[in-house]
Amino acid sequence: SSAKVFAASIRASAIGWTEVFSKSAANFKSRSFSYRERLHLQKDYNKVFKKGRKLDNKAVKILAYKNEGQQIRRLGLVTPRKVGTAVIRNRTKRRLREIFRTNKHSLEPGLDLIFISKPETASLDYGSLKKIILNSLESAGLCSNRRERI
Repeated sequence: SSAKVFAASIRASAIGWTEVFSKSAANFKSRSFSYRERLHLQKDYNKVFKKGRKLDNKAVKILAYKNEGQQIRRLGLVTPRKVGTAVIRNRTKRRLREIFRTNKHSLEPGLDLIFISKPETASLDYGSLKKIILNSLESAGLCSNRRERI
């Protein structure tokens, strides 16, 4: 292990730090949730609502639409006031975004998802909510070879 660190430090000093980090960054799948991965426009939401596949369970309704020719997976959130107060709605949205962010690489490329929260969403903890959503996506064939991340 120390030999690997030593070899990496020699390589880093020989070719420069930026090249080492850029090479390792190329192999690293982004775990962020960027601006491009969000649904913004009303026409995009409308397309998913009209043409999307509907998956319903006790906690959240999922609408999924496959954009042909696109590689980016995008997420939109709808959390009505029935879910609870602003604090509860914001917590729910943070959890849903985190589930998408950590599992987006196992989703089909070009998939637009909308998560519509239900009042039951707020009462579930993160782990059970994640399990429900991923099971729904897997049963619909939209999520493949997922990894369990805790």
